[in-house]
Amino acid sequence: MKKLICSVLPFLMLLLTLNLKPQQGKADSGGCLTAYYANWNVYQKGQGPDALPWDRLDCINHAFWKIVKSKDGFAIASTDPQADLNGENAVFSQYQKMKQSHPYTKLLLSIGGWTCCGYFSEMALTEESREQFIQSCLSFLDAYPYFDGIDIDWEYPGVARTGSGSDEGCPVKGDDYTNYTLLLRELRQAIDHHFGKGAKQLTVCACGGAEILKKQDYAALYPYVDAINLMTYDLTGHQSPVTGHHSPLWGHDSASAAVDYLLAQGVPAKKIRIGSPLYARSWGKAVLQENMVGAKASGKGKTGDIVWNKIKKLENAAVPAGQPGWHMGYDEEAQAAYLWNDDPASSAYRDFLSYESERSLDAKLNYVKTKGIGGVIVWETAGDEPGEFPMLTRMHDALHP
Repeated sequence: MKKLICSVLPFLMLLLTLNLKPQQGKADSGGCLTAYYANWNVYQKGQGPDALPWDRLDCINHAFWKIVKSKDGFAIASTDPQADLNGENAVFSQYQKMKQSHPYTKLLLSIGGWTCCGYFSEMALTEESREQFIQSCLSFLDAYPYFDGIDIDWEYPGVARTGSGSDEGCPVKGDDYTNYTLLLRELRQAIDHHFGKGAKQLTVCACGGAEILKKQDYAALYPYVDAINLMTYDLTGHQSPVTGHHSPLWGHDSASAAVDYLLAQGVPAKKIRIGSPLYARSWGKAVLQENMVGAKASGKGKTGDIVWNKIKKLENAAVPAGQPGWHMGYDEEAQAAYLWNDDPASSAYRDFLSYESERSLDAKLNYVKTKGIGGVIVWETAGDEPGEFPMLTRMHDALHP
């Protein structure tokens, strides 16, 4: 019997090794699919982290934690402790459970977001204040070891913006161009020293517009991060007096333009990911004309900035030219989709929607593969069709053929 066990054991070990390798190399087999999970979704039935397609995601970024300031300095804290931490159905409890069965899906804590960037510049101003923040990040990763790293979502270094209400804005307190790099260098060094080199990831979220990217020193900072997640969406919106594409692949303000800028700064292609939005940007009172892109419009449409699973219903209800209702359009040059309504009897009359369709997504996925960049980021999981997740599945299958 011992002889039989000894003879079979090497074979069993070989099988185990073969079974592990495809999972370990999943993100390296193509591009990385990163999806943001927003903690407020846990309040919606069937939209907790345990409902996500973990087997089709390479990385989940938890949105959001924020920077807080006290007499003891700067630290990080949940934007919603009730959602994140309280109870067995809290987001973090579900994360911990799901990570046990999906250990190769990375889980990162995203700090910041559009409304929670009020203290970034002040925190990054001095070595002492940066150290306070870094120690808080290390303490978090110690307390929640199933998290695989930190995602810095400072929107945006060097770009001053006044907030209002719960929106902290983004005040500039010093030389963000330099201090942002120092923060990332010191955070990278601290994480590697504390956990071991490469044990935890550090990524950043970045604006999808090249003009704002110039406010940060990507040529200097890229060695300290595992990925630069380009938010190549919201590149226009209802604040513009004319309709446009909020997430085009090509054009002056586009995903390809942002990628080209980072490549010119020396950023390795595999460290760059582009964004795919699972929601629309809308305009109202658009002037009806032959080409609806660039039509004069005023404010947000009655339809609103709806999520993809609702947009899909409008696509399915679209009518041919000459009939009143929703119409589908596609810009071949920009590789971007849109919808507009010309039915005077509809509450959505003269609404225009810019969004990501299956066709425009396929163009981005093909670009990722041919350009050799690192993958795709998605804002956010709740925009997809619950249960089946057709858009996330489409991304996964293209990035992991």
